[in-house]
Amino acid sequence: MGYGQNLKEILDRKGMTVKELARKAGIAPTTIYSIIQRDTAIRFDTALRISNILDIPINSICKDNPYDDIETLPALPSDSEKRNIDSHKNSYISDRTARILKKFDYTELPMVDELIADLYVLDDTTRRDLFKYTKMLKKNHTSPERAANLKDIK
Repeated sequence: MGYGQNLKEILDRKGMTVKELARKAGIAPTTIYSIIQRDTAIRFDTALRISNILDIPINSICKDNPYDDIETLPALPSDSEKRNIDSHKNSYISDRTARILKKFDYTELPMVDELIADLYVLDDTTRRDLFKYTKMLKKNHTSPERAANLKDIK
């Protein structure tokens, strides 16, 4: 029995439908149906979403966990390193980010603030997808005037 069948059994045990799981996990139902039908391994990012929703160990539905080996995780920064990181964040925000924000019209600042807050609450996978999408949009929809203004503050 493969990971797809494990997922099917877990769903049955928990009394949850594929559509319900898909909605809660933000995954297309066809993706979950395909995983169950093919009975194959599940991509780690998808398995992570599913395991969080179903409250199950990720290794019950995924073999490719890149974080199985604890040594692959970065060490936590020391207290002095944390202060240094905070200092760098404050400098970055007060220097470059503040200068970018000043380029916006005053009436746009609430929208920019909302965009930053929305970006913060997204999961890492969605955030990376959004950055990729933004880069794609930037290729075709960049204002030359704004791009020139931004070069002044880099």
